[in-house]
Amino acid sequence: MNRHHSLTLGVAIAAALAATAASAATLTVNSTGDAAADDGECTLREAITAASTNVPSGATTGECAGGDLLPIVDTIEFAIPGTGVQTIQPTSLMPPIAEAVVIDGYTQPGASPNTLAVGDDAVLLIEIDGSLMGNGDLLRVTGPGSTIRGLVVNRVTGVNITVGPQSPADDNVIEGNFLNTDATGTTQLGGLFPVVRLAGANNVLGGTDPAARNVIGGGSGSGSHTVQIGGNGNLVQGNYIGVDASGTAALEPDTGSDGIGLGPLGAASNTVIGGDVPGAGNVINATGSAFVLGGSNVTDTVIQGNLIGTDATSTARLGGALGLSTNNGPVHIQIGGVTPLAGNVFSGLSNAIYLVDGPTGVVIQGNRFGTDASGTRPVPNAGSAILLQMSGVNGSIIGGTEPGAANTIAYNCGQGVQFAFGPNHWPILGNSIHSNNGLGITFLGGTPAENDDGDADTGANDLQNHPVITSAVASAGSVTVSGTLNSTPSTAFRLEFFASEICDPSGHGEGQQFIGTADVTTDSSGNTAFGPLTFAAPDDAEITATATDPAGNTSEFSECAGPHDHLFADGFDAPGCG
Repeated sequence: MNRHHSLTLGVAIAAALAATAASAATLTVNSTGDAAADDGECTLREAITAASTNVPSGATTGECAGGDLLPIVDTIEFAIPGTGVQTIQPTSLMPPIAEAVVIDGYTQPGASPNTLAVGDDAVLLIEIDGSLMGNGDLLRVTGPGSTIRGLVVNRVTGVNITVGPQSPADDNVIEGNFLNTDATGTTQLGGLFPVVRLAGANNVLGGTDPAARNVIGGGSGSGSHTVQIGGNGNLVQGNYIGVDASGTAALEPDTGSDGIGLGPLGAASNTVIGGDVPGAGNVINATGSAFVLGGSNVTDTVIQGNLIGTDATSTARLGGALGLSTNNGPVHIQIGGVTPLAGNVFSGLSNAIYLVDGPTGVVIQGNRFGTDASGTRPVPNAGSAILLQMSGVNGSIIGGTEPGAANTIAYNCGQGVQFAFGPNHWPILGNSIHSNNGLGITFLGGTPAENDDGDADTGANDLQNHPVITSAVASAGSVTVSGTLNSTPSTAFRLEFFASEICDPSGHGEGQQFIGTADVTTDSSGNTAFGPLTFAAPDDAEITATATDPAGNTSEFSECAGPHDHLFADGFDAPGCG
């Protein structure tokens, strides 16, 4: 899914900006003070008020000019005397940003935006220190069409930047800031509160250009969120969240935090976090869960191209308990996708994805679990890659039949895909699942299930039976496979076949390389035979198979068939698993 900010900006505001840029008012902040007086200084407090009310802050030379009426967009620039970081310390709540304005910290002489694809070399020289303000949110955007960029905001007993809580706080942009950090972006300076709240429509946090990257130190105590999102069509791209400006170290409070939360601010629809275009992905680290999606009014969420649990190179672990968790039934979650840049990396975590409490329509495609972005280097999760403790999934899938849909699930210290409860009805199709310390696909307790008599079952994925491979003969780069399936009578099944370098010590598979499919139908007794089927595969590969019924229940992997020197190979021990 491809979402562009240019398509979401208010048409009227954008047109007016182009037509009236030459006449827009420029308000120049020339003091670190906080007074609102006719004293020859233009403070940030006065500038925000003048831009929102269109009234000058005073008649004395040096005061803030009055802003212009909408649809003209004013600009607040900075020219504070002195070198180095200039610190503004509000002593009371700041006025709301009610009319469209660009607050641009990069206009302070010597400041410059980030130029790096990995890391952040921005020089920010305007700091807003909220330690004297008292309890409350610091910058509050209540109208449409504003941009806040190039600021350092910290030490706030409340939220650094709040947009909303509802329309008309739409089409705003927060970009190129250091939030909840010092001016270097390497020290967390915040309290037990969210850092950013987006609750209008079509607002943007970050962007695909490196200059738009926000560095956001983790905020809030355990169980809350660094970024909270409500409203419709909000977009989060290119940021470092809970990660410092170098992209290589965690930036979290001692009390722990979650990353991005949808649900606490009410309905959240059509939210896009990341994207499938260059520069869209965020790097997200959280002590708790990087994403928390909670509530049936959280709908149509797209999460693509992000690095979760790793540093900005995807090769080193930053950690966190969970990559993504759900509660209270969110609807339609796209995690990854089939285009080349859509997949996320969920690595270096405890468990990568934990789906509980009834989410529906969850599509997990093209992601890397337990590896770097290339899918080849181990960055293990300590537990399972995907833990399913849920039912009623309705349209959910892990992988798929389209090119690019396969997930790579490898090097995890626990299971690949683990079902805790059922029924589930999860198709698990076409993925590369290998080198995990536990089973590739497992129901309940983490041991291979015995095939039963084919009766209908209740439990995870209806305890779907796996195929039995009776013969796998390899020769000259191909393998010929035959076998049987005993399951529900008079039912069509999709069989998938995989080749792996080694077999799990249990004697059951994983499935490293997807090599082909076959469609079979059981007879009235629930039995069918398949083969001989020939697929391209390495001569020394172990062959396994899964079965998926029409309701979308995929089995565990079958027992391995192949060379005996691999059949009972030692289990894989991923680096970092102990």
